[in-house]
Amino acid sequence: MSQTFLQIGSGPGIGLATAERFAREGYRVVVASRNTARLRGHAEAAGIGNIAFDTVDAADPHAVAALVERHRDHLSVLHYNAGVLHYGTDGALQTRTLADETTGSLISDMHVNLTSALVAMRAAADAIARNDGGSILITGGGLGMHPSPQFLTLSTGKAGLRAAALSLFEPMQARGIHVAAVTVSTLVGPDSVHARAVADAFWQLHAEAPDAWTPEIVYG
Repeated sequence: MSQTFLQIGSGPGIGLATAERFAREGYRVVVASRNTARLRGHAEAAGIGNIAFDTVDAADPHAVAALVERHRDHLSVLHYNAGVLHYGTDGALQTRTLADETTGSLISDMHVNLTSALVAMRAAADAIARNDGGSILITGGGLGMHPSPQFLTLSTGKAGLRAAALSLFEPMQARGIHVAAVTVSTLVGPDSVHARAVADAFWQLHAEAPDAWTPEIVYG
């Protein structure tokens, strides 16, 4: 059976572009999101086939752990792509300062932006190590290096993800696992040149020879 690429937090843009990139390389690709029907529609509209769909709410770390467990056989690559941005009823992007948040929204956002990523990484590491190694790939963001009070929870989450990638790089390398982030410092639209370039960056990281592994590519 083909090696499995599991993506958490899939959607149009970086998510599906990266899934399609790994599918072209012969991987069994599983993409997971909260709304599978909508995700399937995006994939069909983009002409992306040969991928499987699963459902997960990244705001529930226990559900994320269960998702990884379901796909642990032949798991070679985990891609954590989930992150929270807030939009108004008109579709416009909304800023969210600390004063705008509630206790509940802070907990939910940070589960998606950071906690569930760590849970997924922990669960996937054991499976990938047993399957003769592979990669844990993270969609980072420029907000992790240049935080904004208007996007507080995403800034905090991206900073935490970057810290996780950099701090886990060496210990995971010893287990045959390449932990790496693509830190995306520009806006990326669906089915765009940027999305495909970021997907190529993820493939570049995964395809690196073990003696040339790097923990991060900054894009944009």
